[in-house]
Amino acid sequence: MFYRFAAACSVASVVIAALALMSLLPGLPLEGAWTLTTVWCFVPAAWGLWAMFAPARWVPDRLPLWGAILGVAAGIVGGPVLDIPSRIGGPSGLRWLALVTGPLLYYVLWLLVASAYRSLRVKT
Repeated sequence: MFYRFAAACSVASVVIAALALMSLLPGLPLEGAWTLTTVWCFVPAAWGLWAMFAPARWVPDRLPLWGAILGVAAGIVGGPVLDIPSRIGGPSGLRWLALVTGPLLYYVLWLLVASAYRSLRVKT
């Protein structure tokens, strides 16, 4: 289980770092950044815990699907609840778009989690 937690946390941390660097670009509004920053603090731990709850027979082949299920929850929280699109400079009418893009994006990112899990499990 530790390998699942470590793989998910490491991928989430790299993604968060890349998004944090992008948030420093000029032109992005600073209001609403506190909410985004607070959410980012919990993402690696949430991903790690979510990976630990994955059914054993799903690991590692179905981890992307497991991540897409988490993406549904992230899309609901990020779009309609927190309105992240408007907080980062987009129009507020895009809040429901997160319900579609969340699972798709998480599926792709959890492909990386499955790959990280496989590389951690390599026996030498």
